[in-house]
Amino acid sequence: MRDGETLREAVMAQARALVEGDLATFASYTAPHALPLLYRAPRNAGARTFDILDIDAAAEHGRSEVRFRGRASYVMRGAWQRTPGGWKAVALEVPGESVRAAWWRRVLRLDAQGGPLPEREDLS
Repeated sequence: MRDGETLREAVMAQARALVEGDLATFASYTAPHALPLLYRAPRNAGARTFDILDIDAAAEHGRSEVRFRGRASYVMRGAWQRTPGGWKAVALEVPGESVRAAWWRRVLRLDAQGGPLPEREDLS
């Protein structure tokens, strides 16, 4: 990570690291208190590609939105802060409504981890 790195470069490097399975590099762009996201992100989603949906930076703070695609797809939203060592994600989230599984997983009612989907409340 470079001091003069733009937020777009930091977001791309972090996303690329996640797709490549390089969790050490992913963590280097993430504040320690934001790392528990890795346990809430869809496991076995097999992210193979990513698209940057939105990046907004203003002085010392910024935000990002990145869609990861693989066996399942999901959006990761991040709040970023410029630190002396470069940009760091200080908050990360994967909104539940952004998680999309392959059509056959939806038909078979399987989530991204292979388990059954919860019953829809509006159909009960």
